[in-house]
Amino acid sequence: MNHRTSRLALAIASAVTISSCASINVNALPQPGNAYRGGYDIVIEFNSALNLPDRAKVVLDGTSVGVVTKVAATTRQVDVTARIGANVVVPSNIDAALQQATVLGDIYVALDRPRTDQPAVPALGPGGRIPLAHTTSPPQLEDTIASLANFVSSGSIQRIQNTIIGINRVQPPGGQGGIRKLASQVATDLSDLSNNIDLVDQWLNSVSETAQVTHNRIALYQDMLSPEGLLGNYRTQVMASYLSIAVPSIGSIFQGGYWLVPLLHSLADAMGVLQHSKWDFEREYPAWQRLFTDYFLPQDKNPAINITSIVGPDGRELSGDVQGLLRIIGAAP
Repeated sequence: MNHRTSRLALAIASAVTISSCASINVNALPQPGNAYRGGYDIVIEFNSALNLPDRAKVVLDGTSVGVVTKVAATTRQVDVTARIGANVVVPSNIDAALQQATVLGDIYVALDRPRTDQPAVPALGPGGRIPLAHTTSPPQLEDTIASLANFVSSGSIQRIQNTIIGINRVQPPGGQGGIRKLASQVATDLSDLSNNIDLVDQWLNSVSETAQVTHNRIALYQDMLSPEGLLGNYRTQVMASYLSIAVPSIGSIFQGGYWLVPLLHSLADAMGVLQHSKWDFEREYPAWQRLFTDYFLPQDKNPAINITSIVGPDGRELSGDVQGLLRIIGAAP
């Protein structure tokens, strides 16, 4: 009886020991580094947290400020719980991303502060959340491999190689000496440009003034390009087409129209004669003006004769005898 009881007690003790060992998890073991036991928890929402290890570090401004304590998948995102140090202040509008320091390095959570031009916001408290709108998940490994395979197989490397070969071909001959000569020529051209920058400024000012004149006449251009203006332009072209047919029919400069040359000479001589006549008239005009204004016009305005002296046949002055004078002219009895 005692032997059976001992065996039963030993079996029970073995089962308890084995079951307790099965419940041991590696992540439950204490790990080196800061565990941030005195801090607070925040939840970061990601679309995907693939390959995010347990107890991954949380980095802010290049410094580890926390550690990931839990990763839980929901129906629409992955909730990553991070324990943040007690003295660390995390703004509520901060951005989070899953990054890798190297190609083969572990993924960690990087917190990026917002731009400095944004207004201040309250800090995240215990249980605060960083929503999906402020998080960036890493690309899937399959997508990265597919993009790399597409890059290699699409001929991009060959095109880059051809581009480098083309650049080498357009280089001047002579190796480094030719390149130095080309660089010296470019430096000379740039120096000439800098020395004559005033001409460039003058050209730019002329372009600006031309553009300003064009802008000032934009109403005229709009009128020319309006339906009425286009119709007038069309009618002008039609009239010009008829004139181009009618003018050669009466004689043109190119076909039998040489009679215009003596006509033009005659017109030039006639204009010369008229010009000389004009000059002669301008010289004679003052004399005629004095004749009419000094002699004819006063006589017409005051028609009278002033007798100042009358001398008889015998030489006597008769103007003193007014009565005899009046009797002579019949004005008195």
